[in-house]
Amino acid sequence: IEWMKNQMIIGDDPKFRQINNQGICSLEIRKPGNFDGGVYTCRARNEHGEALVTCKLEVKRK
Repeated sequence: IEWMKNQMIIGDDPKFRQINNQGICSLEIRKPGNFDGGVYTCRARNEHGEALVTCKLEVKRK
């Protein structure tokens, strides 16, 4: 599993927590702020192929 923000690999960035619970993957943003908005992608690869899911996150001030 590989997580990306705006097509850049997140890797072991301490800002993010990557969770895999029984095959369900999620990404947690620690202390989200204005600069955390963007396009997030989760990519899974194995010998059978590749799957991608992407979402756009907008951060708005109150």
